[in-house]
Amino acid sequence: MTFTINNKEYDEGKLEGKAKIAFANLQLLQKERDDYILRIERNRILVGHYSKIIEDNLPNGEDKK
Repeated sequence: MTFTINNKEYDEGKLEGKAKIAFANLQLLQKERDDYILRIERNRILVGHYSKIIEDNLPNGEDKK
């Protein structure tokens, strides 16, 4: 796998020592970030969905203000 730093491509397989560990940590952090972004988006959608259900099913006399 290749990756780019400062507009130059490098081969991941040639990394050694600290650079190899740092690259693995970077990949893990990027995956965690992507997972959080996905969870936030799902949360936003579900909050809207359940809010709409509540709004549509308010008892009579307690409609939107």
